Amino acid sequence: MTRFFILAFIKKRKRLRLRLINKGRNNLKENDRSALLNELKYLLSNTLLNNIHFPKYLLNGVRVNAELSVRQYLTGRIIGLAFNKSILYSIGANKPVRHPLPKEWRNALISNGIDVNNFISALLWHMYCFLYWGKGVLYGVRSILFLLKRSPELGRHVSFDNIDYNCISSRLGARNIINWYFQWSGKTEGLESACHSVKAKSNFRLGEINIIQTDGLPKIRKLKLLQYIFSVVYLSIYGLFSLVFRPTFSFFLEEMLKFKRTDLANIEDFSKDYLFHNSPPFYRPIWTYSAEEKGSRVLFYFYSTNNEGFKAKDGYPENGLWHLVSWSHYLVWDEFQADFIKRFNRHNSIIEEVGAIWFSSQKMSMDIPMKTISVFDVTPFRPAVYITLGADVDYYIYNNANPFLSDIQFILGKNNITMLHKMKRINKFAHKKYTRRVRQLNKKYNYIEAHPSVDALQIIQQTKACISMPFTSTALMAKLEGKPSVYYDPSGLIQKDDRAAHGVPVLSNIDELQEWVKSIGNE
Repeated sequence: MTRFFILAFIKKRKRLRLRLINKGRNNLKENDRSALLNELKYLLSNTLLNNIHFPKYLLNGVRVNAELSVRQYLTGRIIGLAFNKSILYSIGANKPVRHPLPKEWRNALISNGIDVNNFISALLWHMYCFLYWGKGVLYGVRSILFLLKRSPELGRHVSFDNIDYNCISSRLGARNIINWYFQWSGKTEGLESACHSVKAKSNFRLGEINIIQTDGLPKIRKLKLLQYIFSVVYLSIYGLFSLVFRPTFSFFLEEMLKFKRTDLANIEDFSKDYLFHNSPPFYRPIWTYSAEEKGSRVLFYFYSTNNEGFKAKDGYPENGLWHLVSWSHYLVWDEFQADFIKRFNRHNSIIEEVGAIWFSSQKMSMDIPMKTISVFDVTPFRPAVYITLGADVDYYIYNNANPFLSDIQFILGKNNITMLHKMKRINKFAHKKYTRRVRQLNKKYNYIEAHPSVDALQIIQQTKACISMPFTSTALMAKLEGKPSVYYDPSGLIQKDDRAAHGVPVLSNIDELQEWVKSIGNE
């Protein structure tokens, strides 16, 4: 009975908090301040952190901007969705902001008129640093145990960071990032292995390449392993004492241990290429600077092209947090994406146009009629989740997703064309009305649903043309495949000359959609 009342109390508190968060968001909309959350994030991400000093022996002469690396790391971990909730709750409840923030960022908010509970926020910050210190210590112990285990010899190898189960397949023809890399003309030649950290996958052979699960960092051999064990012990103790006066170091402990491990490794144990993708993009691991100085290439690739905000009538918004990135080598789809990087790039980076980059896929097995157009939308979130995203423009919502699907199904049916629809994702956060609408569409004679995990490129190649919601990457995929491709915007909010369209036409109403479909049907 006690447990029941405790759970009921917790649920009640959650509902109250959510109502106040929603109230805060409505307050911003009513006062034309919808961009406030992104403005505050931009402010904090540009506010330098003081007292970021790592001993020279720790960095061992590697050229790295430690302050920038820490600021990138903190940005990704403390000013995300939780920060949005804290700000919106503060506005809705008319209370000072309570959120774990370093002193410099608390002061920046106060200087810009945001009421901050300094004491509570400082306390939360130190608690947060303690938790991350503990996480770092745990990583150190686990890394030692990993290094003590016997592991397969990798030879000349490439490593893929932060990929999932569907990015790996024993099929040579699978459209995933590993297969993309090995067909890319810029790959490193003479490789023996490709490494990943997906624990659910067993090691196997793909053609002439061994696909091996590792933790993503190089081995440490012989006496240097003892040095690493000493470093783990020393830096863990140093981080514990730093909690009072230099808590940021404690927060960053795991990353410094990774750096130290990399610093102690032999050159021959490094990957020839390390590949990172654009989710998330802002933190470049500090150990990659050491890897780069030892001869590795660090490649940052985009598996999508939906990276910038919508153009408004008065111009484009700021590029959000992209000013933080410090990657040295970018792989992009086309000149539009290359130009996007050039606008915020503050480093002497290589920007290489390579066409569409495959990421994850699942083999498709379905009969597709000759007259079929593929349709790709963006799954709207449930309101309780969406209000925390801090979107400047309310576009990816059910009120736009519903007419997008309904208009297309109606027009395609009118022209005797089948609609093959692939949802971007489906999970517990999807809007219930949206999933209900998809179930209703499944009853229509000209509608076919593809599972979200199916490779979009396979669908595009087997259909007549492509319709996408702005600005999903599928429109550009179809364009690069030589297929007729458009964006459809039933709301009329999207500017036709928005550079985020990558030169793909934008249809703004059902009449324009009808004309385009009619022209496709006559081909």
